[in-house]
Amino acid sequence: MYTRHRPVTALASLGLAALLTVAPAAGQEHAGHDAMMPDTGLRADLLTDLGFLEEKYTSLAEAMTEHYAWRPGEGVRSVSEVFMHIAGANLFIPTLFGVAPPAGMEVASMQEAFGRMQEMEQITDPAEVMERLRAGLEHARHAIASVPDEELDTEITMFGQQATKRAGLILLVTHMHEHLGQAVAYARSNGVVPPWSAGG
Repeated sequence: MYTRHRPVTALASLGLAALLTVAPAAGQEHAGHDAMMPDTGLRADLLTDLGFLEEKYTSLAEAMTEHYAWRPGEGVRSVSEVFMHIAGANLFIPTLFGVAPPAGMEVASMQEAFGRMQEMEQITDPAEVMERLRAGLEHARHAIASVPDEELDTEITMFGQQATKRAGLILLVTHMHEHLGQAVAYARSNGVVPPWSAGG
């Protein structure tokens, strides 16, 4: 029986901490950009949630630029690595339910993807982190839109387990929530008030 906890754990343990090595060029198309944005149903709800996540991630990443190298302990992701993990996962998770990464970011195997993603953990330049974070969020948006409602119950294999495309979409969004909590804890540990709560 599929549970969402195993895929999230798998993402962490396999070191899927960032984007593929090829940066998205200006104007580069993402899979699903031509898809109609749904206004009802599960996908519409997930897209609404994603809008809130995008606002929080981007504002927090901007507020944390002076602390990108900070990490709570040895062997734990740094601030910038958390943001890069989300950026990369937002490109990688949709491949599980059939949405390819942007053109120029394809890989031939899972092992190749893992290796290339791990290289991206070294990115700490605030401008590049922000660019890739936004690109990943944009890809997630159009990945959600590109799966028709009639395919939500289509069976897929996710981390070696039987699941549905619906479960893949939910994983994409819940994974972002998981690491947003981590990023907020990092911010508070460094005396940074999350921008959306700065007004009390």
